[in-house]
Amino acid sequence: MRKELAPPAFSDFILLLISAAPKLGLPLEAVLRGAALPPGALSQRGVPIPLSAARYVWSSAERVSGDPVLGLRVAETLDVGTLDILDYLSRNSESFGAALSRFIRFAPLLADSGELSLSADGGRARFRHVAPNGLPAVSELLAGMTVLRARTFSGEHVRPLAVRFRHPRRGSAGAYEQIFDAPVEFGAPCDELVFRREHLEMPFRSPDLRLCEILEELAELRLQQQRRVDAPPPAAPSGFVDEVRHALRECIAEGNPNIDQVAERMGVSPRTLQRQLREQGTSHRALLAETRAALVDRYLTIAVPSRHALAAELGYASARSASRALRRR
Repeated sequence: MRKELAPPAFSDFILLLISAAPKLGLPLEAVLRGAALPPGALSQRGVPIPLSAARYVWSSAERVSGDPVLGLRVAETLDVGTLDILDYLSRNSESFGAALSRFIRFAPLLADSGELSLSADGGRARFRHVAPNGLPAVSELLAGMTVLRARTFSGEHVRPLAVRFRHPRRGSAGAYEQIFDAPVEFGAPCDELVFRREHLEMPFRSPDLRLCEILEELAELRLQQQRRVDAPPPAAPSGFVDEVRHALRECIAEGNPNIDQVAERMGVSPRTLQRQLREQGTSHRALLAETRAALVDRYLTIAVPSRHALAAELGYASARSASRALRRR
């Protein structure tokens, strides 16, 4: 399978570094000031940022740290949940191979890191990262996270057969050995983790497949929203649309955000509500999906998700009805 990542980077890419900075004793204030990031990028997930700004922050942080393997150090410090929906999708996957497949599919939610692929031939599986202009720190972060998360989620000491990087070696051999416990090569055609093929079937501990299904549908919704980043900006929402969003949040909290309930709260008929939203270039369905996506962002920052709690947060009667409704959207 193969997935080419989308062009923009997102604030999540910077927030990873910010999250690790206190544990690493890394002063980032001057670096972040010099990056000219858009408003909200340092506090909100999913804010589009120029890829050049993301590169500037990471390369400057590496220079400030004086650590040639900063990417590996960051990988070691990132708690489960730091990657937001990508972490929870991986942890609740049934196997290592399934987690890698989902990571490849939804990696564009994090940043443009080139092209990711997973293949198997003979007795080997290869997780590849092709990024001709990529940053070595980011390549090492990705490889380190992949191996460390696999160990955490499976409870097994996953040991690659080989680890390959396109860039020259940047730190001591011991720094790489500490993370990978495997032979590490440099100057390769691409970044690559090689595993025994049977590792793809390695089960993860206590996966919640229903929760994974809900999160997968919500991640797909985020991807669809992200693909509209390069579209012409929509007109500023009217006060009426903002009122509908407010009503939706209240109805979701009460467990019934269907159009009849929202219309009743707004004091109009469902037909009138549909017509007025259509005149604003949107719909009840679009605003409901947008509102639920925002609620997921908030929920994942304050709680470890369970399928029942997440379904309730989104205004569904059960996890089953949540996954069924999201598939129909």
